[in-house]
Amino acid sequence: MKLKLTFSLIFIYTHIVLSQNFEYPITYECKNDLRFLKSSSSNTITHDFDILYYEITVNWYNVLKSSDRIYPGKVRVVARVDTLISTNQFYLNSYLTIDSVKKSNNQLNFTNSNGVLTINLDRTYSQNEIIDLEIYFRRTRTDNRGFYYYPKSSQTLENLAYTMTEPSDARYWFPCYDDPSNKADSMRLIIFVPKDFVATGNGLLERKYTIGDTTIFVWFERHPITTYLIAITASKYSMFVQNYTSKYPPFETIEIQNYQWQADSLRSVYVMRNTGLMMECFEIYYGKYPFDKYGHSTVSPFSYGGMEHQTISTIHRNWLTSDGQYGIAHELAHQWWGDLVTCETWKDIWLNEGFATFSEDLYKEFTQGKSAYFSSMNARANYYYNYNPGYAIYNPPQLFNGAISYYKGALVLNMLRYVLGDSLFFQTLMNYRNQFSYSTATTEDFKNVVSQTAGEDFSYFFNQWVYQPDHPVYIYNWKVTQNQNKYNLTFYLKQTQTHYSVYKMPVELKIQFPSSDTTVRVWNNQREQSFTFEFNDTINSVIFDPQNYILKQASRDISLDVFQDNIPQKFELLQNYPNPFNSQTMIRFSIPGKDFVSIKLFDLNGNEIKTLVNGELNSGNYSITLDASQLSSGVYFYTMKTNSFKSTKKLVLIK
Repeated sequence: MKLKLTFSLIFIYTHIVLSQNFEYPITYECKNDLRFLKSSSSNTITHDFDILYYEITVNWYNVLKSSDRIYPGKVRVVARVDTLISTNQFYLNSYLTIDSVKKSNNQLNFTNSNGVLTINLDRTYSQNEIIDLEIYFRRTRTDNRGFYYYPKSSQTLENLAYTMTEPSDARYWFPCYDDPSNKADSMRLIIFVPKDFVATGNGLLERKYTIGDTTIFVWFERHPITTYLIAITASKYSMFVQNYTSKYPPFETIEIQNYQWQADSLRSVYVMRNTGLMMECFEIYYGKYPFDKYGHSTVSPFSYGGMEHQTISTIHRNWLTSDGQYGIAHELAHQWWGDLVTCETWKDIWLNEGFATFSEDLYKEFTQGKSAYFSSMNARANYYYNYNPGYAIYNPPQLFNGAISYYKGALVLNMLRYVLGDSLFFQTLMNYRNQFSYSTATTEDFKNVVSQTAGEDFSYFFNQWVYQPDHPVYIYNWKVTQNQNKYNLTFYLKQTQTHYSVYKMPVELKIQFPSSDTTVRVWNNQREQSFTFEFNDTINSVIFDPQNYILKQASRDISLDVFQDNIPQKFELLQNYPNPFNSQTMIRFSIPGKDFVSIKLFDLNGNEIKTLVNGELNSGNYSITLDASQLSSGVYFYTMKTNSFKSTKKLVLIK
């Protein structure tokens, strides 16, 4: 009898709460509206509205108390008409039972069919007008999709309910516009659970109070958030807090809230020991942590290792037993790449997963050094070679393919870092972050930021590595000829892949002498190409791409004649690369026959700064490295002269 009375009180109280409008403050002025100028979304419904605010109320009391998977809820949706046309209908995604829709307590007519909730508005609304609706719903499905429930068992230590919706399953637990391109400016969660349970949510805990046997948690996320990053987890959790002090003014203390079952508490404390160090690493490279808190909710069963829900990642309990350090780093990195800057369409998923996977190795470099970084990148490359399904990382048919969206995405960023150099690469990431903070971005957006930062068009790089499948295939050979005390090295490189004409990349060659070695960098932009160098010491061997920066297949073919068809047909001085540059850049030139060659560097006033080449050279393609570490930032010119040729190019030094 007492149990029935308790349930009756809960039902009455829930009905009252769902029917009320609490005067919670909402925020929807800060959104970056650039995203509405971009490519159309892949959602199944046409949307003429900008979602400004969600207030989601769900009653999980019976779910957690008596394993009843059916629960009632209400969502308040505030939206702005953002098209040039007027409209008298409003659309959301929903695979739920809709009981009623209200505007200012007035009932509105609606249809709910095939996953689309169509609401007939009370009048016609024009562009920029605000619509404020309340939708009363019930989740009557009993499957695990969008919303998951597991009763207490050997692997689920207490009754557990949670949401997990990437890419498009939010529509299965609350009515919403379920597309990554449209972020609500702010969002509030109101969750009813039995009083001995804890409900976690995005943002900060605004209020927690208990009535009878029910506890209500109110979480508020004041930053823009997309639907797949909204999450609730509820169970009988214990919680411990870590504190991280931001490296950026005003040096705020960020709470890291870790929720786990009581039996896992000590293990969780140990496994989360480095979260602050990870946050420090990513603040150094990516800028200030972008939200008000961070944390982890531990669950089991879970079909994934972790999920980067905004401010509160959901992680598999296995990470506590296996000390999943790099999974934890991966989900934390997503707070920058995925949550702060979100892929605008699922075609761009590598902007989330490739960036977070790259961040795992960046953290390894931060804590263990460059060799650990290279070792992990090489392991990812080997996995890719073994499991490459043969499609591009842009618009993959399988979103979460490890070899493509994750590993190749990370390897592409590693190659971009190699091409740009660390200074320009991390400046590019910072510019990308700053331009698209709390908004969404496409692959083209990222490409444009790279080009703007580097000062040259990087379309070639994205065409070959992002929009095309697979990788280049190289064969090479090298020979040495001796001329008195000089040793001339000719290196011949040929691309043999059939799916793409020419991969344009700088290529490093490690030249080994009896007691030392040196590394030179050449620019490979032809199907077949040769490079000639002169040294004062015997050459023992040449290693092609010694650090394995380039994702490739490569082999030496000693039958290749390095002297066939590789004599340049004309004099040529090429543009230095990279340009602009920081400290070092490569200058390439070609001569068709033996000639005296002079290459000199001048400042803007015509003053000679440095002699780079001054002597007789045989025919061939040459590259030299200009070390400008002792020079000031500015514009310089370099001039090549022979007996019959003269050419000048401009270069820009930025420190």
